[in-house]
Amino acid sequence: MITGMWRYRAVVLLGAMACAATVVEAQATGSLDAWLVSRFQGTQLLTDSMPATASVAAESPLPRIEGTRAGRAADTLYAIHFGTRLGTPALSVKAVVHLTAPTGTITPLTARVIARRAFRAPRRPGAPSSADAAWRYGWSYQAVVPHRATGISNGSVAKAVPVARYRGWLLLVAPDTKSARASRVR
Repeated sequence: MITGMWRYRAVVLLGAMACAATVVEAQATGSLDAWLVSRFQGTQLLTDSMPATASVAAESPLPRIEGTRAGRAADTLYAIHFGTRLGTPALSVKAVVHLTAPTGTITPLTARVIARRAFRAPRRPGAPSSADAAWRYGWSYQAVVPHRATGISNGSVAKAVPVARYRGWLLLVAPDTKSARASRVR
C-alpha cells in the first residue's frame, strides 16, 4: 500500500513537471512571437510541425542576433534568418549554440535555444498575401545565455557583460561532444 502511494506520487510529480515544461515553452514561444510581430510589420506566423529537428540543407544561413533582453540569471537573445524555402530551419529547439562574433570568431560562450517560429514577412509594406514573390520566409529563435562575469578572478570585482553587445553576432550549432568522444574511442 505504501509503495503504491509512492508510485502514485511519482507519476503525479512527473505529470506536473511535464505540464510546467509545456507552460514554459508556451511562454517562450509567446514572447518570441510578440518580438517578431513588433519587428516586422505584417508578419504572418506559421506553424512548426517538427521543432526538435533542424535542416541539414546547405542553404540554411546562420541565425543573426537581432534583439536582446537582459535578465537576472540569464539573458535572452532573439535571432532570425531568412531562407529560400520554408523548410530550412538552421536550429532546433533545445539546441546548444555557440555565439560567433561578427568577425567569424567562434567564442566559447554558449546559449540554449528555447523557442523557434517559422514566419513570412512582406518584402515591401502592403504586399498582397496572394503574391508569394512579395513575401520572404524566415525562422526566428529565442535563446538564453547564462550570465557571465568579467573582472578579477577572485571575484572581488565582477561586472556583468551587457547583453546588447551581442547584436549582430551569429548562432552556430555546438558540436555534439558525446558522439565525438564515442567515435574517438572506437
